Amino acid sequence: MTTFPDYKDNEQEYSLTVSQFAKLCGTTRDTLRHYYEQDIIRPKIDPNNGYHYYSASQISSFFFISTMRQAGCSIAEIREIVHGSSREAIEKIANSKILEMQRELYRINKKISALHLGMWILGEFGRHKQGTPFLMDMPQLSVSRTLIKNKDYAHHTADIAKDISAHLSKSIDKDSLSTFPTGVSISYEDLIKKHYVYNNIISLSFLPADNDETFPAEGTLAVCCHQDNQVKDFEKIYQKMVNYIKKNRLKACSDLYVVSLINLYDKEKEHTYYKYLFIYCRAD
Repeated sequence: MTTFPDYKDNEQEYSLTVSQFAKLCGTTRDTLRHYYEQDIIRPKIDPNNGYHYYSASQISSFFFISTMRQAGCSIAEIREIVHGSSREAIEKIANSKILEMQRELYRINKKISALHLGMWILGEFGRHKQGTPFLMDMPQLSVSRTLIKNKDYAHHTADIAKDISAHLSKSIDKDSLSTFPTGVSISYEDLIKKHYVYNNIISLSFLPADNDETFPAEGTLAVCCHQDNQVKDFEKIYQKMVNYIKKNRLKACSDLYVVSLINLYDKEKEHTYYKYLFIYCRAD
């Protein structure tokens, strides 16, 4: 049975009622009762009436417990910390929770980044005429790639289903990779030869490249074009982009990136999608 110091010896320090202490900590009487029952924060008990009293010095203990709970510690882990853990043991537990939260924060930031990038691309639709190339400064992006195994037969999405699956599986397994926005690339060499085959599955991200699984994009200046599925012949758009680069004496320094942003259905259940195309360039 847990024993407490004599109440009279601590009457001056332990002067806060349960309600007062709960208000100071921004918590509830029920929470304090639970913590008392779990023996992780101890009030002093007046033996004459059984009332519980807390010390102002215990406020920091309450917030330490709350912080550790928010960090994912169980009541049992906290009880172990409170009752007899060494400083080294406390540091070990705290550092393990910090690492877990940092990983979770990275995953959250990756999701935020993916949505920001997707909405940035979506916002570009309408700024320029569809199917008409234009030159613009792109934000700094990082790219992850999965090589298509059988490039010579990679003409349509159906031809690369297994490659897409492999790319997405890799992205899900590794925290540093994004699954959205995702698309394909066509080498510029194939593009000018009118040999329209995909060479990579690609994903884009605003997060910095780690130079292991993700790589910095080839620049920021790019010839871009966007189109929905109202245009059936994307080969004409490909040639427009190549002609734009030649006409403006630019030097292509990347593959053609084709990002499929989103698939939508209108009220008539008609299927539409948006594609954003760009090739990084520099002045020749």
